Amino acid sequence: PRRYRDLLLLLVILPFWSNFLIRVYAWMIILGPNAALARTVNAIASWFGHVEPVPLLFSSFAVLVCLVYVHLPFMVLPLYANLEKHDQALLDAAQDLGANAWQRFWRITFPLSLPGVYAGAALVFIPALGIFAIPDILGGPENSLIGNVIKQQFLETRDWPFGSVLSIVLTAAALLLAAFAAWVARHNLGTPSSVTEARA
Repeated sequence: PRRYRDLLLLLVILPFWSNFLIRVYAWMIILGPNAALARTVNAIASWFGHVEPVPLLFSSFAVLVCLVYVHLPFMVLPLYANLEKHDQALLDAAQDLGANAWQRFWRITFPLSLPGVYAGAALVFIPALGIFAIPDILGGPENSLIGNVIKQQFLETRDWPFGSVLSIVLTAAALLLAAFAAWVARHNLGTPSSVTEARA
């Protein structure tokens, strides 16, 4: 609803007002064994006969949740900017022609929002590709990402050639994704003309 739009947008932007590491360490408190969330999860698990406590911290779950939390604004903001440019008359015309909400979404809203989806995916994937702080703080030894491996090669094992190769591969992957995003923008995928051509 439009009356909640500004509030929801503020909640999305709010994490940018604090330091990245402070937000990550805050998740250590939220997912800690004595936190309310962990107690609730363990209480639910005990109802199903699971005796052992469910570890939320230092697990793949903690890494995944924090990765989503940190990078969610980079996906939401370009998608929101794209959705704001949609012509409401297209949805009204589809509704007048008998299309239900599900059909209007898949045939009009989703195709038109593809440029925002591609831009958001690029903005999320590129920084997430080399991140290593979140797995180091919230994950265990088995939750390493490629950024952690590169850091270990340079700072711990001192295998600089292998670390350099991994860095080049990581950079090449980021450049390929950036080139794909530029190609999508240049060909205007998801614009009304492309949707009309696809339906024709």
